[in-house]
Amino acid sequence: LGFASVELDIPADYADSIIWQADGRRQLSDAATATGCELASLCIGGLWQISPASPDPDIRAEAADVISASAAIAAELGAKWILLPVTPGSEDQDHEEGVARWIEEISNVAPVAQDLGVRYCLENVGRGCGKSASDLLRLIQGINSPAVGVYYDIGNALAFGNDAITEINELADVLDIVHVKDSDGALLGQGGVPIADDIKALVEIGYDGYLILETGPTDDPMIAGAYNHGYLQSVLDNTTQEE
Repeated sequence: LGFASVELDIPADYADSIIWQADGRRQLSDAATATGCELASLCIGGLWQISPASPDPDIRAEAADVISASAAIAAELGAKWILLPVTPGSEDQDHEEGVARWIEEISNVAPVAQDLGVRYCLENVGRGCGKSASDLLRLIQGINSPAVGVYYDIGNALAFGNDAITEINELADVLDIVHVKDSDGALLGQGGVPIADDIKALVEIGYDGYLILETGPTDDPMIAGAYNHGYLQSVLDNTTQEE
């Protein structure tokens, strides 16, 4: 389909996933080599169930173990970025409690990523204490590690009522990698996210990293993947030509 990289997910049942097994990682590495498609990033989706902000110390300890192990797995696979969705510890968690726990827990594991040469990237997600650029900056400043940055989602920004262009500029110094998706449409360009404007903002701050598609498979994933890849490439080409 022409993709340069993919992002792999680490689920809540991580111990049973292919990425947690040595033989599974060899299969993934072989596939990446055979296709020329890099394993760019890992998403720890399991943090929605195993949150660093949990009031349960055992869950926080498990989250720390998973995050640390993911850094070693990323280094083994040649992936540089590890997406950490800033999840809440409970449905009604106090904002300040969430902030304090995220800062404490990620500060503790950040040296692992730094030693391995990979990066933990906090994503703006719909629940928890990381919905906005200001939220993410507060966490980044509190953690204060060169191994921790931001994974920005332009679709989530719109969903939360935030202006992605403003936030992209606010996050320019800590922005590592970007999710691209649309809203209320099966394919990119069919929804309400101003993708072209957001891509232009990224180009203007000098961002030249990956644009990771977080898009639905539709009834035909191959056609959808090819379309979304082509759409985003055309937006990027038009934007860079304007520059």
